[in-house]
Amino acid sequence: MTVPMPYIPPNVYLLADNLDAALAAGEDLMKAELVWETGAGRDGVDIARARAAQRSVLENVRSLEQILVARVLKSRERSEEIAKRDPRFATVARLYNAGTAILIEAVADFGNLATADFETGGGAVPFLRTRGLLTDDSPGPTEGETFKFRDDFLVAGRIRLGTLLDLIAMYLDTLEIYYDLFDDAPVESDLLPGETDPDLVTSAPVRADVNTGELESGDDSTDSEDVEALRKALLEVRSAVALDQR
Repeated sequence: MTVPMPYIPPNVYLLADNLDAALAAGEDLMKAELVWETGAGRDGVDIARARAAQRSVLENVRSLEQILVARVLKSRERSEEIAKRDPRFATVARLYNAGTAILIEAVADFGNLATADFETGGGAVPFLRTRGLLTDDSPGPTEGETFKFRDDFLVAGRIRLGTLLDLIAMYLDTLEIYYDLFDDAPVESDLLPGETDPDLVTSAPVRADVNTGELESGDDSTDSEDVEALRKALLEVRSAVALDQR
């Protein structure tokens, strides 16, 4: 049986879930990389392979971009609900919703079938240009040019990816400070008298030798003390931040 925890409105969990999913989509987007190859001067098989590789990367980027935008728009709805319920979130909710309002118009763009295919360079080049990866005066990518989708990538052609992710992370951190969403709740044992919890039965810790790579057992008391000290320090910092916020 778990120990009762302070009540957390369901909408808070829904907001945190959307924010976390948006953050994950943005981080995955930043891992993408496109090497521009047209297959020029080669046979048809090489050209088709180069086109397929480009299309695969761009479709993945666009899918992650759409997931990010969809999650942000859903989080805006939950943000408004929570701001009305808890006045402490009114300011940060207004800041978040104002900063992401520009993405509302992106829904119409995603439904435009004219830009839904990357089979030709005519579809890929405008995508790179509207996302800030190509300048307006650039005729197009050069052979072998590498594109990385980092902080300056314009999500839906409207807002910098780095700025958007910072805003999302700020909101998620604020929720954690107020509600302690990811704190492990202590639980009461469900075992009968005399029973031993198998999860609590531990053996000597196993370590890997950094030089040989071999496993060896040893005393973990020092590491446990360090972890406990760090945990206490983090709790003190969190408490101090929470007092400042309130």
